[in-house]
Amino acid sequence: MFLCRNSQVTHFDLPWGKRPMSRPVRTRRGGPALLLAVVLSSVAACSSAPPPPSALENTDGAAPSSAPAAGPSASASALAVPITKTLADGTKVTTVVRNGQVIVTTTKNGKTTTTTKSATGTSSAPTRTTAARSTLFTPAEDKIGITSNSITMCAHAALTYGAAFNTSDADLNVFWSAVNDNGGVYGRKVAVTYENDDYKPTTAVEAARKCKAKGIFLLLGGIGFDQIPAVRNWAEENRMLYMHHTATVKGTAGQKFSFAPLPSVERTGEAFGQLYESKYHGKKIGIIKRDGENWEPGVVAFKSYIASHGDGKMVVAETAVPQNKGNYTDDVLAMKNNGAEVVWIWDNALDAAPIVKQIRAQAYNPHMMLFPFNLTAQTLDEDAFNPALDGVAMFTAYTNGEYGGPFASYADDMKLFEAQYKKYRPNVDLAGVGGDLLFLNWSAQKALYAQFLDCGKDCTRNRFVDMLETYNKRPTSSACPLDFTDGNHRRGTEDLVFMETYRDARGKAAWRNTKMCVGRG
Repeated sequence: MFLCRNSQVTHFDLPWGKRPMSRPVRTRRGGPALLLAVVLSSVAACSSAPPPPSALENTDGAAPSSAPAAGPSASASALAVPITKTLADGTKVTTVVRNGQVIVTTTKNGKTTTTTKSATGTSSAPTRTTAARSTLFTPAEDKIGITSNSITMCAHAALTYGAAFNTSDADLNVFWSAVNDNGGVYGRKVAVTYENDDYKPTTAVEAARKCKAKGIFLLLGGIGFDQIPAVRNWAEENRMLYMHHTATVKGTAGQKFSFAPLPSVERTGEAFGQLYESKYHGKKIGIIKRDGENWEPGVVAFKSYIASHGDGKMVVAETAVPQNKGNYTDDVLAMKNNGAEVVWIWDNALDAAPIVKQIRAQAYNPHMMLFPFNLTAQTLDEDAFNPALDGVAMFTAYTNGEYGGPFASYADDMKLFEAQYKKYRPNVDLAGVGGDLLFLNWSAQKALYAQFLDCGKDCTRNRFVDMLETYNKRPTSSACPLDFTDGNHRRGTEDLVFMETYRDARGKAAWRNTKMCVGRG
């Protein structure tokens, strides 16, 4: 996820060290990856009792405004999860669920009104429940993992690479701690646990089995091009509702139980082609790529895109590397000796940093395109510049404490994220190498929270599927718009974010957005 946002974080998963938890949260000792990079969302309520409106949803019939949502009001508790939207006429509506109550604050023409009602409904009159459209799950399967007072989920994620990010499992469920402390989701407390997939397909399937044995509502899949296809096949065979990070379109024909809110591997490779064409059209390019069948479709899509723009012959060198190769001298020399003016590093963040360093060590300074994480930028420091690095991501950039410029459109999410971490995990360094990944994870959880609100107090698995299959909106300010209705009801967006390295206010190498939510158009 995490590891994507799209954390859910994008091509590596994160393990964790151990830190004492500030309060009881149901996580697995040993820690999960920032898996919720999957940016989730939903549409109309599933219950006759109307739920609180979700992010950017217009409840009075006016068209949603394209203006950034306002930040949480001064009166809103930092522990609650306010959702603020701005309507077309300038009206601001903030909704928060606190202590079992739905509190809606509306500000229009300088006048503010507040209404409060029970989140679960207090009327003694009988209510009618509309039947779910989906019949994917049998009656015996439909309510697994969801009760009147709990929602249980589990994630498979690589817990093998944690120390590099200075992040523990206790740091991941901050958002759910705030939700649970403020009444949960219609009175249901949210519990998320994690199983190690070791960044390997076979281990990931075993992790999925362990998750299923816990009686979960939803299986979540963290970052990992190689693990997800194997778990998708398992989910289909085992009738498990599965929400996962970026993976190939290849292999998904006929599958019904898996949903991918983020762009595919193929679409991501194509987006790197768009970045290349927008900045480096006509320049010689070399490719250092991960050697793997689940990575290759992205390279094919990249080549196809630049060929369609007249640059098919600009690829002058291409090398395939195994995971954790370490010494990339031969690969770097292949790029340099063939005159590559641009190098595309199609590999995970942990491997990208040494590749860049070894390129710089050869007195070779091409433009470079790669996945943008603060871990990579801060590790490289001066090597992240001259020229600046280019990135393509399934998520928006995060720099602690910076709310203007490229961050302004989702400053409300950033401020709430920082306020909740200050309360629940005050010792976490959000300005460090793991801050952007925690924000990615948090943003995905906020979107999932809005989705459960939309599903309503009568939510079941089939109702959850109903929402996804008809969903078309922006779930929260730090996410790109999602549309599950456009041709494939199991994939939600084609949008990615272009970034570049810069020096932040603290003098650290970091990433900032240059183009938001870039689609195929």
